Amino acid sequence: MKKQVNPVITAIVLILALGAVLFVYTKGLLGKKPGPEGDMKGGGMEGAADPPIGLERVTVGTLAGWSAPGHVDGAGWDAKFNGPSGIALAPDGSLYVSDSRNHRIRHITPDGAVTTAAGSGPTDSLQGGYVDGPAEQAQFFSPAGLDVRADGAVCIADTGNHRIRMLKDGVVTTVAGTSTPADEFGIEEGGYRDGPVAEAVLMYPVDVSVTGIGALLVADLGNHAIRRVMNGTVTTETTQTTAPTGVLGSPHELLSATLYTGPTIVADLEGESLLEAVRGAAAPISLTGHVPTQPAGIDRLPDGSLIVVDTHWHAVFAVNASGKSTLLAGIMPEGGGMPGTKDGNGSSALFTTPCAVVARGWTAYVADFGNNCIRTLEIPPDWATPPPTPEPDPRWGGRPSGGGGGKGGKGGKGGGGRGPGQRPRRDGDRSAD
Repeated sequence: MKKQVNPVITAIVLILALGAVLFVYTKGLLGKKPGPEGDMKGGGMEGAADPPIGLERVTVGTLAGWSAPGHVDGAGWDAKFNGPSGIALAPDGSLYVSDSRNHRIRHITPDGAVTTAAGSGPTDSLQGGYVDGPAEQAQFFSPAGLDVRADGAVCIADTGNHRIRMLKDGVVTTVAGTSTPADEFGIEEGGYRDGPVAEAVLMYPVDVSVTGIGALLVADLGNHAIRRVMNGTVTTETTQTTAPTGVLGSPHELLSATLYTGPTIVADLEGESLLEAVRGAAAPISLTGHVPTQPAGIDRLPDGSLIVVDTHWHAVFAVNASGKSTLLAGIMPEGGGMPGTKDGNGSSALFTTPCAVVARGWTAYVADFGNNCIRTLEIPPDWATPPPTPEPDPRWGGRPSGGGGGKGGKGGKGGGGRGPGQRPRRDGDRSAD
């Protein structure tokens, strides 16, 4: 028997991870309280009570957008988003972004130029729409997770419409899902049914991932399940998840008889864990170190490690093959995360509800939902190597000099570097809230 959707889970995830804030308010649900805010800076912290901070060798910048919400095409900081909640890398190196509260799909060139790829209707609206057809006429309802196939087709989790959509060659179509009964507000409620794609039913799909054999995995939040779209049919991969907000299929997945080999990684927000699903069975990944507690988005780095964004800590983590988790960027004060807007090195950078991430080599791109922008992380390939211990400095009574390493350690570069297409950082910009 299928579990009934928990409205509290739906509220938490839609508010914190997907950007459908106004929609959730309409449904009368309550959101999760934000973590404590503060003016704490990374680096230079001393004492046993110092919170864990990210790595100084990681450089955080802003590729496009700024903290004020809006819908403006343009270059870099001139562009505006409203709750970016999904991000994917195209074969040509450009990015696609789900601009959830604008109910649109945006496109970012490698040099940071932002355009609207698909979507129409009012922006910053309470409710989106559902229309297939030419990209400039199509409509979405709080789109969230994205992935791009090798042929350039963009797969979209259209959360509010309970459907999977596709943008290809300038046309939007529906890949899976059908209409369901509406509530008192006229909003479809979704449901659960496997079967042919035109008859299958989903409930709040929030992420998608293309596997090595071309199948499409779906994080079906409302059904607490991972679904599979393949050969014109929707099936259920596993229901052993609590609140799946991110899914990452194996690029090496192989079809063996009727079984799919290759692990699927799931970010389970309410379960406060990362899960590994193999052949329908899902189990938590045992993590050590500074660990994410509300993982929302995941991708892989070139060394096979996972990069994870966390909505509780407002931070970015990396998890190696042995399960050792490292805080790459952000600050973890006792009692909750520290939201804010700040570029710099990993030990001082701040995010607000980062909810999706994609990596291109050692550059990661983060959909920073609360700050309405796309952030970049430049990660050193030796990120997992502990930095050398500084030599004692007699000027400070034999204590090591350069106390800016914190938990992340003292590394090479400091902050201030910029990612592709970024403008030089303005003095005083992106300070802590």
